[in-house]
Amino acid sequence: MSISAIIAIIVAAIAVLSIISLASRSVPKGIDKLHFKNEWNDILNMFKDDKTKEMSIIQADKLLDEALKCLGFSGASMSQRLIGAKHKLKHRDDVWSAHKLRNKIVHESSYHPSSGDIKFALRGYYKTFKDLGVL
Repeated sequence: MSISAIIAIIVAAIAVLSIISLASRSVPKGIDKLHFKNEWNDILNMFKDDKTKEMSIIQADKLLDEALKCLGFSGASMSQRLIGAKHKLKHRDDVWSAHKLRNKIVHESSYHPSSGDIKFALRGYYKTFKDLGVL
């Protein structure tokens, strides 16, 4: 075998390994993207129904907590896991606002956010799922 043939094989092998390496980085370990996509679609369907609109925020928050746990962020609470993930989150302020809205819904029985507030919060969760690589 000639030297040029050996070099071509080595270059091809490096290219294949590089492509495999890049492809494996797009999905974090421990993440079932299909599960998160299906759950997110369920959340969007909840938002469409006035009876479950507020519940969509609670479910989105639960799903984010699940994602943070799957990605290995530790902490006794969702807030602590979010703080641990801050270096991966480009949209930190959006997700914190969404999480605060969730807390208000859960802890203040007389509070009912507007559809616009819920929609803004869901956008924050969506951006965060994208930042984390689960959607």
